[in-house]
Amino acid sequence: MDLTGNHQQTPSFPILKNGDILQCMSEIGIDLTQDVLKEPHRHKDRVRETFLVLIEMGLGMTEERLRSPSGAIIEKRKSLAYPEMHEESLSELKFLKATMKLMRICGLHDFGWKDLHAPTSKCLRRQLSGAINFARFREEHMSLFDELNSQRDDYLGHLQDSQEENAKLSLQLEEAKMTMEEVQNDLEEVENECAEIEREIAQQNKLQATIRQESTDLKKKANDLKDKLATTALSLQEAEAEEGRLSSQVVASPDRIKKEMMSLSESLERERRRCSEAEKDSNIAQKKTNNVTIAMKSITASNALMDELDEVMSNHKAALIKRNTIIEEITVNKEKTAELVKQENVCETNIRQIERKIMQVRRQGAKELEGADKRLADAEEELLLVKRDREEGMAQIEAGEAEVRILKEKMEEDKVKADAEIADMIREYRHLESVIIEKNQELLIAIGAC
Repeated sequence: MDLTGNHQQTPSFPILKNGDILQCMSEIGIDLTQDVLKEPHRHKDRVRETFLVLIEMGLGMTEERLRSPSGAIIEKRKSLAYPEMHEESLSELKFLKATMKLMRICGLHDFGWKDLHAPTSKCLRRQLSGAINFARFREEHMSLFDELNSQRDDYLGHLQDSQEENAKLSLQLEEAKMTMEEVQNDLEEVENECAEIEREIAQQNKLQATIRQESTDLKKKANDLKDKLATTALSLQEAEAEEGRLSSQVVASPDRIKKEMMSLSESLERERRRCSEAEKDSNIAQKKTNNVTIAMKSITASNALMDELDEVMSNHKAALIKRNTIIEEITVNKEKTAELVKQENVCETNIRQIERKIMQVRRQGAKELEGADKRLADAEEELLLVKRDREEGMAQIEAGEAEVRILKEKMEEDKVKADAEIADMIREYRHLESVIIEKNQELLIAIGAC
């Protein structure tokens, strides 16, 4: 890296006159005078302040930031042999590198240490012209850049909102799916319970039909037995009445009476047995009647279960309606998600268009700079032609002024002496400069790029 700025570079921008430079610097907010432009080596501090303002305007680096080294630089400075000797040199080196960076952006790659510590009018004029050209270019394109950047921020904001909305809808979709799964599981459980209840009801209906048939048969048997019992009782009463009627007609025939009595006793015993059997059948019929009552209670309970089943089925239907509603909401959310994806794609397309516009503007600026370079090269060629014509005229003038030459020879002798003295001074200055450059190179190697 050349820090001295010895070589010259052909600028790619027009070199302004001093009056134009002063006017443009005043518009930027930098007050300069003709003396500073003509004799900058006498106003180094003012030149430094000018570059500080240009750095802050072009690079956004304040003077405080330039003077404050980073922690890594402080540590490297402490590792040097005499760190106290480099307290000012580090900030000075940082300022020099920032100025060189600004000049490279402006199109000047030959800016170096001499341009700050031994500035010349010609170099300063060229550097300020480059800074003004960069400031004008920046000002012309800043509005377009701000507009495109604002549009890009808007599109990015819309994109972020769309992504957040998409995330919310995705979360709602997942929650709806989980709810659907829970509802589906509940529905399956209800359907299983309903199927089990239906099977139990079918069994109860079969049992109820069987019990009803048995109850009907038992009622018929009980009625038959009641009829038989009434007939037997009536026959017994008739036999007793017949016995009373015949007792008056009894003759003295004990054997016959005993036989009749035994016959009647046997008949009575048979009737009693039949009555006992009838009572047993009646008890059995009563038990069956009780069973029928119990069955009726079971049927009532089954009817209650049927009512509960109807309620469960109603809940099932409501759950199905809710499920259909959730499915419709999921469909709507999917449509919204698709719309948001479309908006996201549109935003990305707009961002790419904006980036293409920025690249177009940059390419257009590069073409304008190339055109300016070409015009500048043409102007330099014309200037060289004018210089050649001028040199030829000067040669003719010198040929006609012999006496002036004699005086010039004498002046040349004085000039040789002066040049010798100046050469000695330059050698001392270059020796001092080489020492400083060597120290700066050592410092650069030690601390690296700022």
